[in-house]
Amino acid sequence: MMLRFLTLILSFLLLFGCKEPKEKENSSDLATEIERTNCINLVFEKDSILGAIRNHASEKISLSETINNYTNDLKSLDFNNCPEEFKSSFQNHIEAWLDIRKVTDKYPSLRGELHAIFADLEKSSDSTEFNILVKQIWATWEKVEESSK
Repeated sequence: MMLRFLTLILSFLLLFGCKEPKEKENSSDLATEIERTNCINLVFEKDSILGAIRNHASEKISLSETINNYTNDLKSLDFNNCPEEFKSSFQNHIEAWLDIRKVTDKYPSLRGELHAIFADLEKSSDSTEFNILVKQIWATWEKVEESSK
């Protein structure tokens, strides 16, 4: 009888003792997921603000300088709690922006809103290379968005 009682208590302790760490693990996973989501949302929010600044900065400074400022600001964002795939995708997006300077460096005197300058460069003698580089910016942005899900 005593052996049966001890077996029952031991089984009870094992049963409930095993569930508690799993619940803690689940709450830890949830906290990590919330941190990752918050990090991604904050990066997107700051990128939106920086993008608006970028779009008009080229009215006063060269497009290449505008891109340098924009990418430097993006590099300074806090990605510490973001998923690795998101960080990597965003870094590739930053690199795509930096690559477009291969063309924009040739046009230091162009001024205007970024999209207006882009429209001019799409018709320039460097249009083929420029269009390839713009497609790369959009392709990397698509990867950023995919990695955010």
